[in-house]
Amino acid sequence: MSRFQRDEQRSLRTAFVLLSLAFAAVTAWAIVDETWVRRPWKVWQAAYLDQQPTRGGEVAIVQVVVPELGVVDRCPTCHAGIDNPKMVGDHIPRVLRVHPQRDTLLKQHPVARFGCTTCHRGQGLALTAETAHGEGDPHWMEPILRGAYVQASCLGCHAQEETLAGAPDLSLGRRQFRELGCAGCHATGAAPEPKRGPSLRHVAAKLLPGYLVNWIRDPQQRRAHFQMPQFWPNAAHDPKAAAQRDTESLAIAAYLLRASEALPAADTAPPVDPERVVQGQAVFDHVGCRGCHVLGGQGRDDLQIREDKPEAAGGEAAWDSFGGDADPADPTTPTAAPPPIDFAPQLGELAARVRPGFVYAWLLDPAQYWPEATMPTPRVQPTEAHALMSYLLTQATTTAPEAPPQLTGTIDPVLAQTGKTLIGRYGCFGCHDINGFGDDAKPGPDLADFGTKDPRDLLFGATPPPRAERTWAHFTETKLRTPRALATADTPLVMPQYPLQPADVRGLAVMLRGLRAAPPPETYRVHPVRAAERQLAERVITGRGCQQCHQLDTQPSAISRYYVDAHLAPPQLLGVGARLRPQWLFDYLLAPGALRPWLQARMPNFRLTPAEAEAVAAYFAEQAGKSSSLRPLSVPTLTAERAHMGAALFERLRCVTCHKLSVGEGVEAAQLAPDLGLARQRLDPTWVRKFLEDPGKLLPGTRMPQFFPDGQTPAQDVLGGDVAAQMDLLVDYLMNLGLVPLAQDNAADVTAGTVP
Repeated sequence: MSRFQRDEQRSLRTAFVLLSLAFAAVTAWAIVDETWVRRPWKVWQAAYLDQQPTRGGEVAIVQVVVPELGVVDRCPTCHAGIDNPKMVGDHIPRVLRVHPQRDTLLKQHPVARFGCTTCHRGQGLALTAETAHGEGDPHWMEPILRGAYVQASCLGCHAQEETLAGAPDLSLGRRQFRELGCAGCHATGAAPEPKRGPSLRHVAAKLLPGYLVNWIRDPQQRRAHFQMPQFWPNAAHDPKAAAQRDTESLAIAAYLLRASEALPAADTAPPVDPERVVQGQAVFDHVGCRGCHVLGGQGRDDLQIREDKPEAAGGEAAWDSFGGDADPADPTTPTAAPPPIDFAPQLGELAARVRPGFVYAWLLDPAQYWPEATMPTPRVQPTEAHALMSYLLTQATTTAPEAPPQLTGTIDPVLAQTGKTLIGRYGCFGCHDINGFGDDAKPGPDLADFGTKDPRDLLFGATPPPRAERTWAHFTETKLRTPRALATADTPLVMPQYPLQPADVRGLAVMLRGLRAAPPPETYRVHPVRAAERQLAERVITGRGCQQCHQLDTQPSAISRYYVDAHLAPPQLLGVGARLRPQWLFDYLLAPGALRPWLQARMPNFRLTPAEAEAVAAYFAEQAGKSSSLRPLSVPTLTAERAHMGAALFERLRCVTCHKLSVGEGVEAAQLAPDLGLARQRLDPTWVRKFLEDPGKLLPGTRMPQFFPDGQTPAQDVLGGDVAAQMDLLVDYLMNLGLVPLAQDNAADVTAGTVP
């Protein structure tokens, strides 16, 4: 054997001895660790078993495997009491306590089917808290979600439910994302949303040039709650930014005016007529404009109305606060003040903002300027629109801002082209329909998988925070609060700044955290029955401001402050789904008309699509627990004999005293009731039957008298005094008005006044 071979053999023996010693040491330590040292999960399991002496069991790793979700979780190894309702109280270590929302969440999302990391994230295979939670270590891609951020995981399975019980922050964030128009700049993989901002295709026919420039410079000047963001947030304290704001806002206005199309209806509008101002004020006061708008301005701020200051409404004694002399025992008497009227713009300074012709055209048909406008068609005649325009345009206490010389006469095409470039850079076309910008790509980054972004890939700005704060949540919340704060010299940012409250920031961040490119399997996604229709209905009801005129729940309507007698206000809609036939409500929403001609307020035409009208009709029907089908309900057959008996009973109860189309002698307008000639198309016979039993129970505050108190009848000679049979007869009679010719002339005379 050569010297080289002997040296090699000696080296291998040495290596073998060293490896053997190392293996023996590791084996010995494993035995000691498993037998005496006891890892933390063993400590917790032993503590849990001590709390459950009757259950028995042994210390062991607990593993949950959900192949459909790709989940392998060992979280219950430490969190042993997560599904045990007995593990409550301060004496129980936090790690062993039952899930804080076991009854509301865990029962619907059992660990065996969902695992733990599906909702809470983290590293499911880990057996130590530091590794399992993945916090503070950049190598862990899925840190545990804490606090409100746990709600982000709900988005994967509940993508169709904007309002989700148990996830208030996520629900707020989803609503804010839609209402702020974030989808105009950012794609999320969801269905396209309509543009949130008004059309600017005819902006020259609407806005005065000086006001247009001022609005672009500072959109918060006029409406504190408006959703238009600030594109130069540092201009207030940075002269350089202020100069940039002034230059760029002028250029943007130049392009919008130069590219604007004509609005024929505005060009042919009549001029302001001072002699029509009084008539216009009456229209504004009574048609329903006050439900959404206030005049505002000096000394005329309708938002300050209080019960002890009725003069704040303009000195009209008949338009004092909502309370009046209402009976406190009346269920319709509001227990709180109506909500502030800030749904739509203040109109007191309208003359300083818009052109007269636009106001006239807008009042007649807002859709001709902006087809998707929230403003409904108010159903005013041209003479009323002229009077209302004259009134609104004579209320301004300030003058219109002077137009910059660059925007008078012929606009410089170079300046306009600069403005077009800026519109493309800032993404104005994401919210507004602008001439020259079609279906351009969204100006902001795609957010479809933003919730899974690695913090190391995020730009934390020129002066990044300490490493411990370079988290996804810190970046996102900072970006939402002050978007430009994260800019660098090499990466200028253009995202505008919205006036968000802390709750809005948190809600939006939670919603963004839930955006993931890979959704859960189809079997885990929730598709509630009529979820899309219900969501559409809720958007219509809130987006069109139904609650401004109608009481939908215990909250009084906004316009109620102007009525001493609530029965002269727009009708409340409590229980309307049980009262009305879905088919009739569907037809009425598409083509509203006058149901109570004595009321001065008018139901406007919201220009709903058939899908929107059907969704709203179904929404109210389902609230009442009945079928939402639009199929007509069957009408009971009524013989001539029963028709005669029904007419006689109808006359005996003097129903036509209130149920008329016009004010009768000695009857006040507030005492009138809807036309019963529409009963067969409009009312649900089941509801009518219950209503006759106890009107006040079904319609709190109604002035409908109780004809059958305590099961007694004033007509003992009809049907043997059988109260139930008499009520059935009245329902059958009402459902047949106008369908069955009555056998007796006197019966026909009785009903003549109720059929239009």
